[in-house]
Amino acid sequence: MRRNRINNSLTSRRKVAKVLSFMAFFSLLVACSTTSAIPDGEHLYTGMEKTKYSNYQPNQHFNDVKGELDVVLATKPNASWMGSPSVRSPFPVGLWIWNAFSQDTTSFSRWLVRAFGSTPVLMNSTAPDLHVTVGENLLRKRGYFNGKITYEKLAQRNPKKMRLQYSVDMGRLWLLDSIRYVNFPPTADSLIRANLDKAIIHKGDAFDVSTLEQERKRITDLFRNNGYYYYQNNDASYLADTTLTYGLASMRLQMADSVSNRVLRKWDIGTITINLQRQFMDSLSRQSRFRDIIVNYNGSHKPLRLRTITNDLKIWPGTVYNNELVEKTQQQLNSSGVFAATNFAFTPRDTTDTCSILDMTINCVFDKPYDFYIEAYGKGKTSGRYGPEAIVGLTKRNVFRGGEKFDLRLHGSYEWSASSDDDGRDRLGLNNYEYGAEASLQFPRLVNPFATPPRKRWAREERKIAAAAEKGLVYVPKVPRTYYTTPSTTLKASVDVLNRAKYFKRHVVSGELTYQWQPNERNSYSFSPLTLTYEYMHNVTDRYLELIDSVPYLEVSLADQFIPKMLFQYTFMSPARYKSPIKVWTTVSEASNILSAGYAAFGRHWSEKDKKLFKNPFAQFVKIDANMTKVWSLSEKSSVAAHVNVGTLWAYGNSRFAPYTEQFYVGGANSIRAFNVRQIGPGRYRSTQRRRSYVEQTGDIKFQCNVEYRPHLVGSLYGALFLDAGNVWTMHYDDGRPEGYFRFKNVLKEMALGTGVGIRYDLGYFMLRLDWGVGLHVPYETGKTGFYNISKFKDAQAFHLAIGLPF
Repeated sequence: MRRNRINNSLTSRRKVAKVLSFMAFFSLLVACSTTSAIPDGEHLYTGMEKTKYSNYQPNQHFNDVKGELDVVLATKPNASWMGSPSVRSPFPVGLWIWNAFSQDTTSFSRWLVRAFGSTPVLMNSTAPDLHVTVGENLLRKRGYFNGKITYEKLAQRNPKKMRLQYSVDMGRLWLLDSIRYVNFPPTADSLIRANLDKAIIHKGDAFDVSTLEQERKRITDLFRNNGYYYYQNNDASYLADTTLTYGLASMRLQMADSVSNRVLRKWDIGTITINLQRQFMDSLSRQSRFRDIIVNYNGSHKPLRLRTITNDLKIWPGTVYNNELVEKTQQQLNSSGVFAATNFAFTPRDTTDTCSILDMTINCVFDKPYDFYIEAYGKGKTSGRYGPEAIVGLTKRNVFRGGEKFDLRLHGSYEWSASSDDDGRDRLGLNNYEYGAEASLQFPRLVNPFATPPRKRWAREERKIAAAAEKGLVYVPKVPRTYYTTPSTTLKASVDVLNRAKYFKRHVVSGELTYQWQPNERNSYSFSPLTLTYEYMHNVTDRYLELIDSVPYLEVSLADQFIPKMLFQYTFMSPARYKSPIKVWTTVSEASNILSAGYAAFGRHWSEKDKKLFKNPFAQFVKIDANMTKVWSLSEKSSVAAHVNVGTLWAYGNSRFAPYTEQFYVGGANSIRAFNVRQIGPGRYRSTQRRRSYVEQTGDIKFQCNVEYRPHLVGSLYGALFLDAGNVWTMHYDDGRPEGYFRFKNVLKEMALGTGVGIRYDLGYFMLRLDWGVGLHVPYETGKTGFYNISKFKDAQAFHLAIGLPF
């Protein structure tokens, strides 16, 4: 009893000490002033009140102008919260330090202010008059010619603090009454009229300078993409008549009278000269020519095969100049990974007034041939394991002088366990590791050993041209096929060793051949005619044998086997200009069906089990995985996104169960975020051994749907409110997991449901994401009735830190 009283007394003293410490810290914060060192007559600017808008008609144009005005009028105060001009952090540490030490002349105080202090933003430095001038100029440019902006300085309870509030009287919005294109030559005028359906400005639109400039830029692009190389934006200008009707403007886009004749002339591409340089100022001494394409280089042979460049050419000798195709050519050459820089130049073939031929020169400077990289990570798994991971790689460019890229990477990871076994008797120890190597060779083209070589194709075309000329006919060669991005062929081989503590050591050897191509902006394809994987157990433990005794399907799905697989993926994407885009991608893969057909041709029955390849059984299955994502834009930066994922995996013929690596699962940062990876399913099944549940909870059928509201909060900070649902099921009845069998009538009842909130911080090149998921319903039995059947609230939560959006 005495010992208990002593312990209680010590606990009480600790609590009192904590309370006193907190009160002292709070008193110190309160005592810190943000205005003590502000000179008399000056005021600390503490932010803006919400801007008042009046005399306007609500529409999209007003919303756009309002958004721009909010940026123009904004001035951030000290300790601005996420870049907001109105909200400040409750702890302006920098201001506290500046006020406390700025007037102290000691070296330490000067260093403290310089390193951690924040110079106060004074009201006099906010220059509201300048913001008003810029804002009213913006109103006039956007069609509000009578708009007025005023401001008011708002005194605060502290006489040394002050806030700002702007008031905007939008005034009348002037509209376009008519639009005409005048003084253009007949050919150019016909081109304009043929493309009027793409016009950006129309009768009744706002008299918006930025929109008018976009239309003038559209006309410039139209001309330059149809042969008018020398045409520029300032060759045409606007004339506006606002005297006919108040509030309306009659517009004319008129070509200048003083333009030169070459501006009005269409130009064709003549000879193309390609300079291959190691350095920018290299003097090239050797030359090779094929038809109207000349290659200049140094060395005993060309450092790059001609077809590697011509595969990326979108414009050819004899074609009409097209600025868009020139830009796409340069973009693809720059993205090939071979060149550090490229430059295009065009020169008239002669100086006569009738010349209409442009000779084209492409200067290409090679990038460094080698890249060496090291990546290091710290990772944590839902199974309670943590550890480091490292990747070391070497990249060689232009391996065979055809733009090929060879990549060799070594990787390794190590894990330790922070928890005990299911029986609680011992720890798993420091025995989990994984290491391996991967080599890949990528060709910047579709490699087809049966295709006719380019030189033979050209020779064939020349014979057809000559034969047609003898008959008095004109043969037009077929234009080479072009792609939206450079297609590629990839050969890859890898070997991995996986050691799982006190369970098994598994080796995985694989190789694949993959073709990727994108014919246009919307559609892209990937085809792997052969992906060969060999998985085998190097050794297993008694614990693993006990596990497969209790979960029989694991013995089959983790058995030694070959997986000769074929895979095809199709992706549809809305064009980048769409406000509410959609993306659909579907993957279809199969394994060993051609091989089984070969066995059947020699008398082995299709459904016969344990047929072998190289003395090991091979997996046989068909897998379909389909996804769709749709985004609805609610404003410039806020949106609602929906995602649906459906998958099915059917093992048959030589296999009873599909390989474990091919099976579906739900949960995790990109799935049902209220649960961790493999924490749900299949069906209503729940493992009795929670330490190994992540091994068992996979399935052959998957359905998942997500809805997420993504509001813009402030600055680069975004929020999220989401609802996720889904599960996996087994296609074949499994004695070890009887409640996981798929029955269509039970799908809705067996869906796991979760909600949650999240925040995203946009760093520009990637987005950092933190989601907090909360479970609402689980498909398995918990002892509770009703829709919300989570036994404990703490068991229905999951946090996920990830990079990028979930879908």
